[in-house]
Formats: sequence, structure tokens, C-alpha cells
Amino acid sequence: MSTENLDKKLTKLLIVVEKTLHITILFIVLYLCGFEIFSMYSSGAISVASVMLLFIYLELIQMIQIYFSSGKIPVRYPLYISMFSIARIISFENITGSDALYYSGAILMVGLALLALAGRKYIRESKTV
Repeated sequence: MSTENLDKKLTKLLIVVEKTLHITILFIVLYLCGFEIFSMYSSGAISVASVMLLFIYLELIQMIQIYFSSGKIPVRYPLYISMFSIARIISFENITGSDALYYSGAILMVGLALLALAGRKYIRESKTV
């Protein structure tokens, strides 16, 4: 068996494994989303924490949908998810003032990374002109 043939077979296997894991993640996220909605319904109360959690689940679902439609995961989606997750920690966890400051700094750094990603498009366009 040639190395090219082995490379092709390994690539196909890794693609199947990757898609299987993405589908597994999708089902887990859908289960967690349904569980959160059921918890809100059974308790009779809708909290901001639950809505933020549903928004994080929605971002995960969108990221998986983009992967299946384009074959790529945009870098900005995990950054959005991390920002909302950190904001949820700041808002609803029992943390000290210094921890809140550290988390806020983390959100600032992620926001700057998103700004740099957005600016990357304009830098490319200005170089071609």
C-alpha cells in the first residue's frame, strides 16, 4: 500500500470521525437546551441566567450548522461563546471583586481579538487597492 493511498484513507476516516463528533455535540447541545427549557417551564420562572445559557446553546448550534454548510468553523463563534460564558460567570457566580476584574479583563481581551479579526478584512482590502 502506497503512502498516498494510506493518506487518503486516513483523511477519509478523520473526516468521518470529525462529522460524527460534531453530530454528537449537536445532540448533546439540543438535549441541554431542551432540559433548560423544561426546567424553566417546570419552575414557572424565566431567569436571565437561563436565557444567557440558551443563547450560548444557540451559538453552539449555529457554529455546528456553519460547519456542515461550509466545512469550516469561523474563529469568531468560539470567541462569542467564551465572552457570553465569562459574562455569565461574572453575573451569576459568587466571585470576589478582584475575580470580577480578572474576568472583565478576559472579556476585554476576547473583544480585542474579535476587533482584530474584523480589522483583518479591511487590511486585506486596502492591500489589494
